[in-house]
Amino acid sequence: MAVTNEGQTSEEHKPSTGQPGSTKTTAEASSSELHKTLTVPRGVGVATGMIIGSGLLVLPGLAYDQVGTSAVYAWLSAAVVVLPLLVVFARLGARYPTAGGVQGFAQAAFGAPGSTAAGVILIGACAFGGAAMAISGGNYVAALIGNTGAGGWVALGYLAVIGLLQAAGSRLAGGIQSAVTIGLLLLLALVAFAPAMVDSGSLHGDVAPPTEWLAALPAVGLVFFAFTGWELVSSTAEEYRNPKRDFPLVIGITFVIVVALYLGISLAVQLVVAPDDPLLSEAPVVAVLEQVLGDASGRIAAALGAAIIFATLMGGTWATSRIVFATARDGLLPAPLARVDARSGAPRPAVLLSVLMFGGVVIVEALDLISLTMVFQLSTVNFVIGYAIAVLSYAKLYTRPSQRLLALVAGAPVLAMLAGFGWVLLYPAALLAFAVLVHRTRRRRARAEANL
Repeated sequence: MAVTNEGQTSEEHKPSTGQPGSTKTTAEASSSELHKTLTVPRGVGVATGMIIGSGLLVLPGLAYDQVGTSAVYAWLSAAVVVLPLLVVFARLGARYPTAGGVQGFAQAAFGAPGSTAAGVILIGACAFGGAAMAISGGNYVAALIGNTGAGGWVALGYLAVIGLLQAAGSRLAGGIQSAVTIGLLLLLALVAFAPAMVDSGSLHGDVAPPTEWLAALPAVGLVFFAFTGWELVSSTAEEYRNPKRDFPLVIGITFVIVVALYLGISLAVQLVVAPDDPLLSEAPVVAVLEQVLGDASGRIAAALGAAIIFATLMGGTWATSRIVFATARDGLLPAPLARVDARSGAPRPAVLLSVLMFGGVVIVEALDLISLTMVFQLSTVNFVIGYAIAVLSYAKLYTRPSQRLLALVAGAPVLAMLAGFGWVLLYPAALLAFAVLVHRTRRRRARAEANL
């Protein structure tokens, strides 16, 4: 592939927008093109909802419990570690704005083999990731209503509502998610400013750098997962009106918002919550709200949890449907999954398949055939590999020494995280083997058709 010193690639290696080897009329093409409905404000709302997950309800307490008064430094360190990855995603997303996100990057860098591998890995991740979000949300709501056995039904209800909203189109879905995200940010801001709203005599903690930085590394790894989700954000790039300008702006603004919230909430937890508070490791945000709001804290915490779960699952369904759509458009999945409703602009068949995938895993977990912990692990390992594919794609497409150095810096923590998954790596290994089989089958079929 021809690559210039500026990292430009030749046109024949740009991500495709249709079936390989096919030509489409204007009418046919319009049925497989997503509508350009995302602006910077709406994109920030969608991206923020994808990044901020339910882990924020517990991770600040777990980090504080692990490293004490230096917990905020773990959050700051994780933000610094993820920053090179964001530069990678911002540059790739601006230059290759496709619904496949990482799949489009891999196709630009490595052609059909890279696209196939990335598509299989991402769908394998999303199937379990969306289910994990739905199950967590279902369990949370079921606990609030005092019926813990209803978690599975609530999770399926979540999926049905969100599936309908997504099928109504990205304009409506993006508007609703942005509105929910604004409410979510206001509630989180309330938590972050808690130290200023309570009596100084009620403050329990302090802030101090760790005495041994190496001993604090496990806490950095723990909170790093609160910064994941950017690989999903990249799958929205095709729907921006001006992706070259807007997508990097959205990445940068979202990063600033997320880091400010995370640092504020971490500080609030370690300043307001007593080290021996039983809520510290289970519901630290609720403990902070109790200090500020008293009896009203339970209702506010419920609203906060519901908003986080809704926004995260909404964003996860959006991203998964676009990855399914892009994979079908490239011929790896049945062609009907690449259809877009002309009026709403929604890839409704892809949305339906995404919701069905999530629901299938929810049912399997409800039948105790797989644990929730395993659902999270199977999703996370594939998303981390998705990060690795994005970094490799960047290193292939951008050839300057400084650009290769950025790829090295961004890829180092990804490799470190992969090393900790152990036997769970067998799942993505099996998916990659399947991707190789699919690619070889497609190549043999194309050769056979060429010889006819």
